[in-house]
Amino acid sequence: MINELCFRLSSISQRNKKKKIVLFFGREHFSDNTKYLFLHTQSKQCNFEAIWCSTEKTLITSLQNSNLPCHHICDENAAETVKLFLSAAVAVFSVNPSQSLNGSEELFSCLQGASQIQLWHGVSVKHLLLKLLPHLDVLSYDFRRPVDFASRADGILSTSSHLDTFFNEAFGSKRIIRAGYPRNEVIVREPTPSELIGSELPENILNALSNTKRKKILFAPTWQRAGAELATNSAEFLLQLIQYCKQFDADLFIKNHPLYLHASDTKALTTNVYFINANIDLYPHLTQFDMLITDYSSIMFDFLLTEKPVLKLQLALDEHRSFEPDYSLIPQVEFAYDYTQETLPVILYEALFNDTMRANRKKMCELLFQTDPTQACASLLKCLEQEVIRRVEQSRTYTIEQY
Repeated sequence: MINELCFRLSSISQRNKKKKIVLFFGREHFSDNTKYLFLHTQSKQCNFEAIWCSTEKTLITSLQNSNLPCHHICDENAAETVKLFLSAAVAVFSVNPSQSLNGSEELFSCLQGASQIQLWHGVSVKHLLLKLLPHLDVLSYDFRRPVDFASRADGILSTSSHLDTFFNEAFGSKRIIRAGYPRNEVIVREPTPSELIGSELPENILNALSNTKRKKILFAPTWQRAGAELATNSAEFLLQLIQYCKQFDADLFIKNHPLYLHASDTKALTTNVYFINANIDLYPHLTQFDMLITDYSSIMFDFLLTEKPVLKLQLALDEHRSFEPDYSLIPQVEFAYDYTQETLPVILYEALFNDTMRANRKKMCELLFQTDPTQACASLLKCLEQEVIRRVEQSRTYTIEQY
């Protein structure tokens, strides 16, 4: 029955006339590229109606309180959701649609007539989606569903000519959209009040971030597939890192990947250590950190825009996994300080007090982000406006044959 429903909804969606509506989807919280592009549409006169869609009631309530147009995806709104999805001209994603829609085959079927634009969430040294087919089991529903969902994108954002082939191969999209990441705008300019929604931090942490007398270090590891055993995942590593930060009079801020859902609130753990909930959008605050430490999270590439040092875990291909991290996917520039658990104190000191990699970071940044980072939203808004016109006209155009 579900297969029949998905088939019918998909067929109806592809035949249904479209309205000038653009739907935005994101994570379980308000963050990432779709957040910033959606908010940009609210500050401009667009030729379409922009609506944020989420399955998370708390998020929807927060947006409603800020008078932002949004739609709650839930069982009570099922009929309304289906009608909205069937009529939308464009759907914009920044994570896998499967994540945004809680894996709903039926809801995704309703979007098959819309142009799907994928902004994704960063430069990757991980193999994604279709590039994972040689490594993972496509017969597993939990793998093939998200691969299928994301690889239906009509257009994929790529910030650089050096990344085009990767995104084409990962998503299977023949259409590459050149622009910057919307989330990176707040790294190079002041955030607007609405852009701070989802980025709220307690006053004591804001005070710590604004303290110019102490160094501020952000530790942000990436999401790991099941079975990962990296040094950065161990309590021993974290305790050592805390101790080194104390020695160097630095404050440490720990933020895990959003896919690791932690119930703990953002709070101070000790006098110089702060835990930041994984759901907090830190991008408006990134420039306040003096350094980033990660394993191989994509945040290290966005952090280059701060011009501050980056430390990444030293891993050779096959040492961790046979297919990641794969640094051959990006330009070959030594832009970060490589560390191991053993060399961390020496590397940490060098990066903090004798930084010699500024030129390399700037070079890598220019290679990865080939457009003006302050114009990411403006460029993509033009893309969306043209896409809405094209898709609406396409849905309403027909030919007449006379014999």
